[in-house]
Amino acid sequence: MTEYYNNFSRSLDTLTLAQVAEKIYVKNIETAKKWLMEKGIKIHRFLNNSFVYQIEVDSHIDIPYVQQLKNKYPDKWKERYRDVVKDLPVYHLTITLLEDEVAYTPIVKPSRINKKDLDRYTKLLG
Repeated sequence: MTEYYNNFSRSLDTLTLAQVAEKIYVKNIETAKKWLMEKGIKIHRFLNNSFVYQIEVDSHIDIPYVQQLKNKYPDKWKERYRDVVKDLPVYHLTITLLEDEVAYTPIVKPSRINKKDLDRYTKLLG
């Protein structure tokens, strides 16, 4: 199965903002910048050029599909994704991004209790 992966490392290939806009099917660069910022992809500057790393863009483009696989095949979603991904480094980064997601839990702020409730609580405990 590994013979189908691209043997040339594309992990350090870069894309201009115009190329990102074309890749995510938007018409202007400002919308592409907004998408990159929402996804947490850093825009690098070198001289007068702005660029991003292609592996990050490819990985974030794949995430909705991988989440769909995760819901449909909870036990074998990684194998299913590995079967269709074209670049092994993109596979590894996408899996890492999905497994490192923080599941936010609501935090309840306790309120002060009055003396009557405190007495009841201490009687219950012991």
